[in-house]
Amino acid sequence: MTKMFVTELECVSSQANAVHAHKTELNQTIQELESMLKKKEEEIERLKQELDSARKLQAQRDSLTQKLQEVEIQNKGLEDQLSDLEQRLEKSQNEQEAFRSNLKTLLEILDGKIFELTELRDNLAKLTEHS
Repeated sequence: MTKMFVTELECVSSQANAVHAHKTELNQTIQELESMLKKKEEEIERLKQELDSARKLQAQRDSLTQKLQEVEIQNKGLEDQLSDLEQRLEKSQNEQEAFRSNLKTLLEILDGKIFELTELRDNLAKLTEHS
């Protein structure tokens, strides 16, 4: 009976050692899983921060795109105004050139008439002197 008792104790002891080894193995697995979970949670937090940053960057990009479109529209308006002013300037310069040309022609005519009047006066003066 003692032998059986010893055998039973040895069997129970061996089972206890197996259970203890299994428990140790499970504890180690739990620690590894907890460590992995912590890393995953940290990665999730980092990804959330990156997502927030990406959303902010997207909002900035959208804002800058809108401002760019507004500036392009304004630029187009300014280009149209510049084109209009250039056309008006060219027209004004052409009108001014035509005015100068007409004025020059008029001055030439006036010079001719003054010369003719001077000759007429001189001729009249000679006639008056001889009379």
